[in-house]
Amino acid sequence: MNMYSVILLVAGTGSRMGLGYNKALYQILGKTIAQHSAQVFLNDQRCRQIVLVTSEVDSDQMRELFDQEAKVEFVIGGETRQESVYKGLEHVKEEIVLVHDGARPLVTKEMVEQCYLTAKSGVAGLLAVPVKDTIKRVNPIDESLISCTLDRNELVSAQTPQSAPTEALRQVHELAKAEGFVATDDVHLIEKYTDLEIKILAGSPMNVKFTTPEDIAFFEYVFSKWSSL
Repeated sequence: MNMYSVILLVAGTGSRMGLGYNKALYQILGKTIAQHSAQVFLNDQRCRQIVLVTSEVDSDQMRELFDQEAKVEFVIGGETRQESVYKGLEHVKEEIVLVHDGARPLVTKEMVEQCYLTAKSGVAGLLAVPVKDTIKRVNPIDESLISCTLDRNELVSAQTPQSAPTEALRQVHELAKAEGFVATDDVHLIEKYTDLEIKILAGSPMNVKFTTPEDIAFFEYVFSKWSSL
């Protein structure tokens, strides 16, 4: 049975949350957001390795949270998300890798299953949901004006995990590093530097990031409901 590694990104500062500390350390029902986000991978026997990419500031706290978990390996991240993924990739041992935001604690085993099977087949996988709102393109010269309306039938909102064969993801990160190109997610690098197929996988409106203070009530409500089932 093929195994996989996951890079779990918890190195952000979460400035928009306004907590004064890393949002991944916020606790709901006695567990941090980071622990909730990691749980599906801890429970998955095919997940051989969790590369937990953290900041130097939070590394001691993260080690206390996960030090008893044998499959967790700790890595200090970079200044950007892309640098953090790159540093994580240096430690990945399996031929299949998933990359997941540590601030998406509502990821499910079904989502992970899709990502795993897609990368196992030799292509990249992107969890996404259809765009519901009408999306306008802003005029790049005058941002107070609209330049056009995009066809929302051709648009999706990207989520994580994203998955790929490990060597393919390593190669595109190396190319991006050499060129100084910065992307907003990992499949963007695959789009730019390879012809590898990127398969759109069924995400969920629930698989949102813990980002702003308004999110606290939502996540606390969802976890309280889940715990009562």
